[in-house]
Amino acid sequence: MKVHVQSDLIDGIVIADPAIFERMDEDILRAMDIYLDKNGESELIYDFPGEEWETVYARESRPFVSFVESGGLWIKLLSDTEMDLSIEQVEKVDSKDHITVTSGRVIIVLAGELLQCLFYPELEMETLGSLELSNGEYSIKYLSDGKINYCKVN
Repeated sequence: MKVHVQSDLIDGIVIADPAIFERMDEDILRAMDIYLDKNGESELIYDFPGEEWETVYARESRPFVSFVESGGLWIKLLSDTEMDLSIEQVEKVDSKDHITVTSGRVIIVLAGELLQCLFYPELEMETLGSLELSNGEYSIKYLSDGKINYCKVN
């Protein structure tokens, strides 16, 4: 599958089973908002006066990082980019990054779009694409040449 990605801001590409959105509470969403601002370039820095952004970032993004590490979703940060990504199933992926599929489907979406639509559920989410996958755990790896490889591990 190929998807076109265009973002003028710091953003990310997300692959996730939509079933996990119910588990993304306000704490995880706030942590995701901070996670997307790795360099402290948004107005979020004003919420933490007198603190170094590196310290704030590590502390405040932790709930989201834990969510990602538990297989809740996969994310790759991007900055001011336009590219075509190729998402391919392969035999083996050497990566600790993984997601869990429970609904038989994953979506590919920009992180900013996902965040906005989860904060404001009345908005319609614009996805980049979707894949039908059997339930289970999948390893995922971003390759520098614009490819994302995935494989089922169980």
